[in-house]
Amino acid sequence: MKNKDLNKKINELVKSFKETDEYIEYINLKEKIKKNSIQYNILKNFKDKQKDYQLEYINGKELTDEKRKEMEHLYSIVIHNEDSRKLLEVEMKINVMLADVQKMIGYMVKEIVDF
Repeated sequence: MKNKDLNKKINELVKSFKETDEYIEYINLKEKIKKNSIQYNILKNFKDKQKDYQLEYINGKELTDEKRKEMEHLYSIVIHNEDSRKLLEVEMKINVMLADVQKMIGYMVKEIVDF
């Protein structure tokens, strides 16, 4: 298979992913939330802090009790809005789908990884 053919297959995979119910629901919820600037900013603040704390954890820093309580508090605020709660739920489903794809690709290229 030539690189051009591989790229075509990758584009087909991306197209198929964008046609999933989960992806479509995520995009629709995100657009709906963006129309409410207050809710959007609350959710964005939560996701930004979540990403920052995940990066800290990856770099070996422990999550302090203070930061954990802050995230729990922000999460409790976010999930009061049904659309934000649904978006987080769909996002988790999407992450599982992407992890499954990554696992399948990893299994197929095991010969390269396990030198």
